[in-house]
Amino acid sequence: MANPFTGDYPAAVQIAVRQINALLGTLHQNGDRDTPLKLMHSVSTRIGDPRRRRPDVGAFADWLVAYQRASSGRGLADLRAQLTATAPPGTLRMFEDAFERFDRDWVIELPPDVVRGRAKLQISSVTVGVPDGSSTEVVIRAAVRAQYYPDPGTTELPQSVHGEVRATFDVSQIPHGTGRRLLIRPSAQDAKIDFIAAPGSGLAPPAVSRIAAEVRKFIREGVSLLPVDLPHDFAFAHFKGIGSGSHQVIALPYQLSGAPSPPSGLQSLTQSFLGSSGFGFAVSKEHVNTLIDVEAIRQAVRNRPPLTITISTIFGGSVSVKYRLRFTSGPTLTFKTGAIEIAGRVAAETDTAWAPNGFVSFKQRVVLVLDTSSQRISLERAGEPEVDESWFIPHSRATSVVKAEIDDALAQNRPAIRQVFDDARSALTRGLRAFDTAASASYTAVDITPEVVLVRGEIRSQNRRPPVVTVEETHGGAAFTALNSWIPAGTIERFVWTWVEHSHPATIWSGVQKTVVDAHSFILPKPAGLTNVSQICLRIEGTQITPSGQLSTVTAGTTCQVQQPEFAMDIPSWWQPVTIPIWRPDLAESVPLSQAIAGHTSVAAFPGDTSFQRNALVYFVDGRSDRPLDPLFEALRRARDSSSLVVTVVVPAGTFDAPRGEVERRLGLPHDALPTVHITQDDDGGWTQTFGVSSMPSAFLLNARREYVWKHEGEPQPEELVAVLDKYAAPPAPSRFRPLALAVSPGDTAPNVRFEDGEQQYALHRLRGREVILTFWQSWSAPCLSELQRLQRLHQDGREAPFITGFHGGPKSEAVDEIRKRLRLTYPLAHDPQQRIARSYGVRCWPTTVKIDAEGCVEHIQFGTAHDHDRPESVTSG
Repeated sequence: MANPFTGDYPAAVQIAVRQINALLGTLHQNGDRDTPLKLMHSVSTRIGDPRRRRPDVGAFADWLVAYQRASSGRGLADLRAQLTATAPPGTLRMFEDAFERFDRDWVIELPPDVVRGRAKLQISSVTVGVPDGSSTEVVIRAAVRAQYYPDPGTTELPQSVHGEVRATFDVSQIPHGTGRRLLIRPSAQDAKIDFIAAPGSGLAPPAVSRIAAEVRKFIREGVSLLPVDLPHDFAFAHFKGIGSGSHQVIALPYQLSGAPSPPSGLQSLTQSFLGSSGFGFAVSKEHVNTLIDVEAIRQAVRNRPPLTITISTIFGGSVSVKYRLRFTSGPTLTFKTGAIEIAGRVAAETDTAWAPNGFVSFKQRVVLVLDTSSQRISLERAGEPEVDESWFIPHSRATSVVKAEIDDALAQNRPAIRQVFDDARSALTRGLRAFDTAASASYTAVDITPEVVLVRGEIRSQNRRPPVVTVEETHGGAAFTALNSWIPAGTIERFVWTWVEHSHPATIWSGVQKTVVDAHSFILPKPAGLTNVSQICLRIEGTQITPSGQLSTVTAGTTCQVQQPEFAMDIPSWWQPVTIPIWRPDLAESVPLSQAIAGHTSVAAFPGDTSFQRNALVYFVDGRSDRPLDPLFEALRRARDSSSLVVTVVVPAGTFDAPRGEVERRLGLPHDALPTVHITQDDDGGWTQTFGVSSMPSAFLLNARREYVWKHEGEPQPEELVAVLDKYAAPPAPSRFRPLALAVSPGDTAPNVRFEDGEQQYALHRLRGREVILTFWQSWSAPCLSELQRLQRLHQDGREAPFITGFHGGPKSEAVDEIRKRLRLTYPLAHDPQQRIARSYGVRCWPTTVKIDAEGCVEHIQFGTAHDHDRPESVTSG
């Protein structure tokens, strides 16, 4: 009867499916990296397009591929140009004919009922399973969200799709060269490739059937799975699924001696031995018996020098007698739970005629001992042997001899036993690292059963990266998309969108936070209440497969997108702080305005920035008179068309220290329809120095080309201001939210920068292997100081805290030391007076905080201080 754990093979490896899924999670995590093996997390693709005809070029294709590989993988066009440029006339004609066949397509008449268009897909980390008892099929599962955009005149599918794709692939092998080739093909049975709609997605059964049909077509025709060539010494060429559900394992027979597979094949593997472990390696007792050289033990006892035993005589004396030793039975090996029992009977024989012959019989338990630090497994004696001997042989002497002989035998057999387990772990690790270069297999426990010697362990793969949250515009600016948001090695369960709605564009401090929770779509149509003075924020929630294959719940830190300034000025950003505030929502009238600022956005444009802007009126008030804005607002009401105008009111420094209600009453903010109005404070004198203000009130106008076209000192008359606005009015432009973006995005390699803090010098690339947080700040900005304090608390969390540094973008170097002392900061601060480092990252918001992972890639970007989600007005979708 076959061993249930190793079957008719000498050994077997079993891997928990959860560990396989952890490796697939690593491939999913590599989706935004330049690695040969990766699984995509989002993709935009065409579906339903006619397939190109496979060119019938025969041996020429094989020759061309070999030529391409020898030419460092040059493209087809380059190879064609090279080969035809120097070919003799006759060869040239043959080349041209052969290459022409590469360009021919099928002529296809499309039926009227055809699905064809573009699909944007968001794909979770895939999981794998093997049907119980199967050695030829694997089942792949992945959660999918899709937005479908059909071509005109084609059959439509639901625009928004959310569900799970389950696809069975047939796996087979054929001989190839000196090894074997693994072929992976989608199942030809429709029932084995299916789409299951997510609960609550709203997809009706007919739509689900149409989607499933397109999924089958796409997998069979659009997914190209290349053959995998296995080397001749690949140890795990065959597999079998055992069990189901969360405890399923994949069994891999392991031929230790290189012998051919037994006739019974994989069917003889029937039982899992993993328990809760990630993998296990079992060696049959029959093979272990071959590793312990029993004949050598016999020979060692036979070759032992004669044993001298002192025997008492009947006359009261004693005589020394020499005895030779030999086994009369055994030694035998008996596998028991927890140990191998070595037993035998040894004859003690002498040539002395009057002296009796005797015996020594023994039983000794031996165990396998695992040193987890070195991963070495040794065969060791467990306790004292059980010894029985003839009456004249001293028990202590018999026991001593048995122990010595067994210890010698174990020392001789230890290397062979150890090598088997070392080789198995090395072979498994090599196989794992074909998928994940950081993967490793470690033994955690060793056991002996009546059937096998068994070692269990765990597989480790790459540490998991946190979720990536990215908000972009789509549909011509009419919606936001989270297509490129993802959970590395995971699945998004829901999107939590928040934004601030204002009762009126002019009342910029009366915003109310709204929330939409959407489980089924990554597209958010722009809410009607979202204005140009709002923020749009996104949090994603879902699950992630840990490096050990367990499933954990994760929530990504909220990412808020800040509005780009609707006008910009062509000035160096580091000259003076010329910024507008980012306001928090729903500020009470009694709260100082300074507490409602989440950050500051610069209106200094980067060189080459040609993005659209509106006419900009900058209006300075002195703060001493009541309702200084009345003439301005009267002119705006009377202007012919102010839709292309954005107004920035600059108030003196310190104004925002007063409560909101007091500032509104003093300025005389109206509540009727007006153009976009920003109110900013003259922090550090940046605005007045930039415009050279000599008296207040003053007004300045920049047109849509960023040209300074008009100035007025003193309080303007409404009639004069109306005439100027009408004269320079630009074509109407609807106000819309345009997210601010850095020069880098999550997943990009962070620009390497060098900086210093006092005498200590740093380079970002030298910090690889450690998480890094960069924050860009200004000394006059209260939100920046709040962010510096938050990072100080993180810095004090202990040795596992990331490396933190702050780049001061103001002109005053003395401000760095002053802020360091005042806030008691202990992490490095660098002075970046011309914002060289800030400009390399594209920073226009203060503060901006960038988190970089241990591999040097941007992980998360935060504009302003952390967003408050404690009091949302919630609207649930899906």
